[in-house]
Amino acid sequence: MKPRRVLFISAIVTAGVLQAIEPAAQWFAAMPDSLVPTIEVNRRKDLIDLFHAGQKAQVATQLGGLAQMTQLQENSLTVALSEQSQMAMHLYTTHSNDTLVVLVNTVYAPAGDSRIRFFNSQWQELPASKYIRPLTKEAFFLFPDSLTKAQREEIMRPVDIELVEYTFDTDGSICARQSWKEYLDSQDYNRLKPYLRESITLRWNGKNFKD
Repeated sequence: MKPRRVLFISAIVTAGVLQAIEPAAQWFAAMPDSLVPTIEVNRRKDLIDLFHAGQKAQVATQLGGLAQMTQLQENSLTVALSEQSQMAMHLYTTHSNDTLVVLVNTVYAPAGDSRIRFFNSQWQELPASKYIRPLTKEAFFLFPDSLTKAQREEIMRPVDIELVEYTFDTDGSICARQSWKEYLDSQDYNRLKPYLRESITLRWNGKNFKD
């Protein structure tokens, strides 16, 4: 077979494969390097190929560690960037039929603390406040009316930092979980526990996330 024809057939096959893989995988491969600087583009493609082959989807990172793709579905994926950090991505369709990319980076030290970011189809970052309300520590407390303001403040006193871990549910909802159990000593946490909400579910309505 002539070399030119071989190259032509190879290009057709490659194009077919790219169209066949999940949209989330395509977006991951096309992601700007600045958003995932420890895994260059060819290693990202390797992760996708290994996951599809049913093998352990693990590659070396630019920092000399290992990254592993742990989940890949039509519109979402999760990659452990190291033993202490994770990246998750989910694609949403807006009311105007555009794609909204939601990217969550979480660091475990050991309590999970996430940064959530939003991008349009050109990978331009969008204001987070347009899509999700900031979750303060007060949002995770449910106090009875019998408690005074001073009593509530005393209960919340050990919580000197807002630690929220964001994950994606299978239906596309975002689960915001407070992670103070891994941050506070057991005595302080047990005092808080009766008044705590474990998590808050935020659902996509085509425009923004609402609980």
